[in-house]
Amino acid sequence: MKIRILLCDDATFIRDLIKRTVRRFLPQCEVFEASDGRKAQSILNRQPIDLILSDWEMPGMSGEELLQWVRGEEKFAKVPFIMITSLGGKEHIMRAVQAGVSDYLGKPFTPEELMHKVRKALVKSGKLEKISAGSTSAKGGPFSSLEVFSGKADPVVGGSAAALTGSGKTDDKPKLKGTGLIRWGDVELRCMIKSISIDEVLMVSKRAPRHPGVFEQVELTLSSGNSATKTINGLQAYVHSTSAVEKRPDSDFVNVLVRFSGPDEEQRKLLSEFIVDMP
Repeated sequence: MKIRILLCDDATFIRDLIKRTVRRFLPQCEVFEASDGRKAQSILNRQPIDLILSDWEMPGMSGEELLQWVRGEEKFAKVPFIMITSLGGKEHIMRAVQAGVSDYLGKPFTPEELMHKVRKALVKSGKLEKISAGSTSAKGGPFSSLEVFSGKADPVVGGSAAALTGSGKTDDKPKLKGTGLIRWGDVELRCMIKSISIDEVLMVSKRAPRHPGVFEQVELTLSSGNSATKTINGLQAYVHSTSAVEKRPDSDFVNVLVRFSGPDEEQRKLLSEFIVDMP
């Protein structure tokens, strides 16, 4: 059965990222694209749609206005609508809930977070059979779920030495996705990638004599972990936070969260391709 998804976002690279991700995990889907709410309306009026993925901030007609229109039309009222936006404040989420949003995903997001939301919406609407546990089940960040109103924030998945060595039997160890090299001054720190989005990358490294400090300006080299390795060089970034992986003073591993310093359009395109192609 063909699943028809309408993707509405004014940023071309975001549409490309989402489109490639959805097609990778749901090859039976057909994706229709719109750069604003007006064009989305036109598609909806001439084409049956099973799921709407929309940005909030767009020229002409915003995602919020599109959502209000969709819920006001009887023939579209029950179509699942997922709002994907960097507007993660409680006020915006509340407005989306009041307008009838089905789910809410905050930017930045990973392919796993996106597909968790997409599959959940399609299963609930009866367009997709329930998937087995463990298939693209990432929960997402602090504003990726409507559960923020209940105070039940999605848990942050921790890790351990087993995450790097492959030992141990823990079920929640993160799946490492590639390698990273952090450079600052004359120092280099080799890391493993735990998660990555258009705006930031979370890596884990072995404890070392020196680690970059918070707000330290660094340069990154990132390599994917699949057989067709892809590498991005010279990414300018800064360290947002560091923390011990394990809750003990002799932890052998350190989490390093690094945020990109305003990547240009070409770098954002490379990052989106890098994210989609990761294992």
